[in-house]
Amino acid sequence: MMRMAEDINFPNEIYYSLFKNNQDACYGMDLMGNFILYNDAFLELSGYINEDLVGKSFKEFVREPDLATTENHFIAALNGKRTRFETSINHKNGQVVHLQVTNIPIIHDGNVKGLVCSAKDMTDEKRTRKLLDGQNTILELIAKGHNLNEVLSSLVLLMEDVLDGGLCSILLMDHSLGILRKGTAVNLPSEYNDYINLGVTVGPTSGSCGKAAFTKLPVVVEDIEKDSLWNDHREIALKHNLRACWSYPVLDNQSRTLGTFAVYYPEARKPNQIDMMVIEKATYLTSLALQHYESEKKINFMAYHDELTALPNRRLFDIKASQALGNNKENLAFLFIDLDRFKVINDTLGHNIGDLLLREVAQRITSCIRRNDTAARQGGDEFIILLDNIMKNEVTKISNRILHTLSAPFYIQGKEIFVTPSIGISMYPEDGRNEGELLRKSDVAMYQAKKDGRNTFRFYDLNMDKEQVEQLKIENELRKALYRNELSLSFQPIIDTKSTKVVAVEALLRWQHHLMGNIPPGKFIPIAEENGLIIPIGQWVIENACRHLSVLDLKGYSHISISINLSIRQFYQPNLVAMVASIIKETEVNPARLNFEITESMTADVHLTSTTLNELKALGVSISIDDFGTGYSSLSYLRSFPINTLKIDRSFIKNIPQNKEDQDIATMIIYMAHKLGLKVIGEGVETSEQTEFLLKNGCDMMQGYYFSHPLTEKELFFYLGEN
Repeated sequence: MMRMAEDINFPNEIYYSLFKNNQDACYGMDLMGNFILYNDAFLELSGYINEDLVGKSFKEFVREPDLATTENHFIAALNGKRTRFETSINHKNGQVVHLQVTNIPIIHDGNVKGLVCSAKDMTDEKRTRKLLDGQNTILELIAKGHNLNEVLSSLVLLMEDVLDGGLCSILLMDHSLGILRKGTAVNLPSEYNDYINLGVTVGPTSGSCGKAAFTKLPVVVEDIEKDSLWNDHREIALKHNLRACWSYPVLDNQSRTLGTFAVYYPEARKPNQIDMMVIEKATYLTSLALQHYESEKKINFMAYHDELTALPNRRLFDIKASQALGNNKENLAFLFIDLDRFKVINDTLGHNIGDLLLREVAQRITSCIRRNDTAARQGGDEFIILLDNIMKNEVTKISNRILHTLSAPFYIQGKEIFVTPSIGISMYPEDGRNEGELLRKSDVAMYQAKKDGRNTFRFYDLNMDKEQVEQLKIENELRKALYRNELSLSFQPIIDTKSTKVVAVEALLRWQHHLMGNIPPGKFIPIAEENGLIIPIGQWVIENACRHLSVLDLKGYSHISISINLSIRQFYQPNLVAMVASIIKETEVNPARLNFEITESMTADVHLTSTTLNELKALGVSISIDDFGTGYSSLSYLRSFPINTLKIDRSFIKNIPQNKEDQDIATMIIYMAHKLGLKVIGEGVETSEQTEFLLKNGCDMMQGYYFSHPLTEKELFFYLGEN
């Protein structure tokens, strides 16, 4: 519905349509401030109909607190100024509507003829802003120890401001008498206040508050005059024009009733979704305040415990450690736990999943220690444990228990997640006499555990400090290795078991430092993964492996493919597929001769792994899973992945001649892989007995020192010529 004054015409139908169909409320006023046109959005916003508005002044609808400001902006617009301001009006149903209004003067022949205005409903936003600001104020009052009545009164006034037109009360539970008494009701009529202060019976028919306290559920009475719940209290409520009452129970953490929070209105009314959210927030804040003043345990808990996991925080841990060390006890242990590859889980699955995982990890760690021990969250994915009055062999048992407990999969929001810990341990008094020294040494031992393959624990020893210094030196030198051209590739042949010919080579990274000589991959690759250098180094490996393919072509070995290992940091980098595609294009290699190897631990997130592998597969490359059988995936998951090959981990190959269990595992992997249409490579083959067993059980390819060590490019061509 829209009306339009005869003396104001839009230039054309486009302007008219923009006004009429605008999602924001739009209206026009003449020079006297009377409504002359408005669109449907304005009618919906205000609740009025055409007859309520036409010819009426805006002053009749603006709330008194905002009238002067609104008039000033109206005058400014009459003087040709475009203005934007906040104001509020009374909705036809009596509710307050907060608006952000833009006044635009209508100027014709140099003269202002009227105003066109747009209004955006800011009620919910303003209410939310008030609620958040007020919540911080209430929490500050609680934290600073203001008296209970002041906190509750401030809370009631805040909620009355947010719930425009509502009058609020907080009743407190008197458990000794089984009744509710007034806590605070700042603006309720004094006679009604006196009435409820005599005590409100808790029961299924005792008004909104009495029933809410009894059932521990919200009770909404839309019309006191008609609701039988108010039979005993109706007269005094209606006497003071209280027509609706919504009451919510205030419960503590054990669901014990502490009181009720109620909102009264002078007209029959039911809450909307925003009202319910506000009252729920009020109920929460009331509960927090009451619990604080009933007992300071809640506040102490927040001060001395980690908010996410509920474990003791570092502050409480320091107190416990100081007490233990001050008692001159022998045989204390400090454990430093870091979750392996937690950052990858957090980055790929999201911080919400990461937080839920940390909570469950904390619960499992707590289940592994004794009642007198202290487990705390250090921060991020790090945990520290104080084991009190304990011998070293018992520390070993607890550490193994933690490893075993955390190795079981976590099921979080429908996702199966695997995470492993690296644990460092220092002992008092042999490793140090104070907490700082003992924690530092347990941290050093934790890094040694990571270096030794993760998912293990290590006790501190003096050599670890020397190794840490060496590790820092290696990290610094590794940053320079690329531009010094100190990195190179070696190639280990992969043999086809049927033809006994070389069908592929695995590219292996090597580092020859100009002063320190050859640095083993086991020393520098974990460091590169830890500090992110593996990303540029990994790109260098792919580029040079592709160039080597071109050389193989020139030498007449176009049937040989090349395998490249991807680290977990590389696999989850956002531009991996684009980078590989660019290198393939630049080097002009046949992508079918490129094989990328991922470790089994990278497959923990089935969806993300499947997406990335399919994108790589679309480039024409093949995919292998390295070290299969040692990690996190199952054979059933392999159906989700575009895998070509499985590599049986060398740990199963090593003891095949003597170990029946390893024989069974290797046989099962080969059998199941073939059922899924996959090829199998036996990795780490070093003896004729291992070779014979793999041949007998149908292994497709083999790789290991029995056939050849990793070779330089020159050595590889000599090897190929000999074979």
